[in-house]
Amino acid sequence: MEHSEDWVPAPMNEFIIFSDKFSLEVLTHGVAWGVNTDDSTELVKEKKTLKDNYVISSVPRQHNSLDIQKTNEARVPYEARIRKMGMAMKTNTIMTDLDRSSCGVVNDSTTKTQSPIADVSPVVQYERSGNLGGEVVFSNPVAGKPTGQDGVSVSFGFYVTNATPPTEAECTKTVLFTKKHGKVVFEESRNGMAFIAYARYINTRLILGTVATKFGGIVS
Repeated sequence: MEHSEDWVPAPMNEFIIFSDKFSLEVLTHGVAWGVNTDDSTELVKEKKTLKDNYVISSVPRQHNSLDIQKTNEARVPYEARIRKMGMAMKTNTIMTDLDRSSCGVVNDSTTKTQSPIADVSPVVQYERSGNLGGEVVFSNPVAGKPTGQDGVSVSFGFYVTNATPPTEAECTKTVLFTKKHGKVVFEESRNGMAFIAYARYINTRLILGTVATKFGGIVS
């Protein structure tokens, strides 16, 4: 099966350059192109949030895992906004192919297949490390990491010990991991509570896999 190279770069440093260009073009020509003004407004806010965090997490030997986590979390809504706007641009009759190219939007959806949605989930190991957090390690299935997946999205739900655990839809904290291991830090108000978590692959189009791995622990 053929898969197109994603038009949104995966590496963070490349994404920053790409998204800066995309945002500049939208802010400069968006009105003429008929781009949704609400999306343009939110794009500016989400860009600032990501850049503020990236300034910290991109400094060698001075950032920590929490800085990187905050940057990754800030990227999720910003990238989702760009993808939403980019999909609309592909069928925008006001825009020319040159306009789309200036935004980095590649209109090749009719010749290539999109990244698939995972029908498996990773194996998860959680180890408490104190200070209201722990280390999360992911292992891919025997067949390896599914094609087109960009990372793992984990949703955490909290409850009093011996009570009924929350469903995935009731989870209140979601963290995106783009590497095989990472750290999660819980809010102090959750100290002593039990948690349940649901881990799903998330593909390059930010679509979650159809299967989730459940794991849990105690916040301490």
